[in-house]
Amino acid sequence: MSDAPRLTRRAALTAGLGVAGLSLASMVQLSQRPGPDEPSPTGSGPPAQPSRGGTSRRPLRLGWSPWADAEVISLMAKQLIETHLNWPVERVLADIGIQYASVARGDLDLMLMAWLPLTHQDYWKRVRDRVLDLGPMYSGRLGWVVPDYVDPQVLSSIADLRQPSVAARFNNQVQGIDPGSGLNQLSQVALKDYGLGDMRLVASSSGAMTAVLDQAIREQRWLIVTSWMPHWMFARYKLRFLEDPKRAFGGTEWIHAVGRRDLSAIAPSVTDFLTRFRIPDAELAAVLLQAHQGTAQTAVDTYLQSHPERVRYWVTGEIDSRGGATDR
Repeated sequence: MSDAPRLTRRAALTAGLGVAGLSLASMVQLSQRPGPDEPSPTGSGPPAQPSRGGTSRRPLRLGWSPWADAEVISLMAKQLIETHLNWPVERVLADIGIQYASVARGDLDLMLMAWLPLTHQDYWKRVRDRVLDLGPMYSGRLGWVVPDYVDPQVLSSIADLRQPSVAARFNNQVQGIDPGSGLNQLSQVALKDYGLGDMRLVASSSGAMTAVLDQAIREQRWLIVTSWMPHWMFARYKLRFLEDPKRAFGGTEWIHAVGRRDLSAIAPSVTDFLTRFRIPDAELAAVLLQAHQGTAQTAVDTYLQSHPERVRYWVTGEIDSRGGATDR
């Protein structure tokens, strides 16, 4: 990939993935002066250590973004840390760029939405020497998606759409999401990179995209949508990504947990937990579907209750005592 497409892709991702912005509550919370038992804004002071019984611990501040997977993962981590590790957690809604800077300064203790190595590479380069990488929790991907009944002998790659007869099967259009999203901007890059001048990207919204997809599947019509993983639609429908040989969408990413640099000294049980906190992609998609159909908290509760062995491994590191594989 040349420097120009790479810079275009990077700018699009930075704009799209940070589109939610920083809430007023986040700005107030991240600018508040710390109390006597809290770290300074520069992160020079650690959270208060527990007294006997663990009642004096200052809540760990966990940054999260208003994305479906971020909501579920942050709720799951909060519940496990509070219930099993006896450490209170405060979730702080903030723009993704603010989260990176705040963890590096120590204003936030954790963030659970670092898309690496490509999507957030600019943010990561600025802070990587000042934060603690706790490893991946699940994988992610952006791209164009079709129902699995679309014949792969006809369409397996975005490049196949250069054939007018193939593009015509989809009315020469791709169903997009929000006009300002990074995914739509990357889709415009893909149209240019693959020379698809006759194809049109239809901007709408995430909800409209899934509604159009649902209707097309009911009618067994051929359709291309812009989408990403993890997403609940992959648990509801049989779908596949189109191959992207020019890497317009960048390929598979890993979503990492990141902590303030001294977190392993302050809360070793928490950092140990997060290094083991990995959830299979298909299971996360199922949790997101349940959250979409109900509430995120109910979906989290149901998942944790259904996977006691995995929860035990996450919080203690203990493997199934029977010697068999756990449900990890």
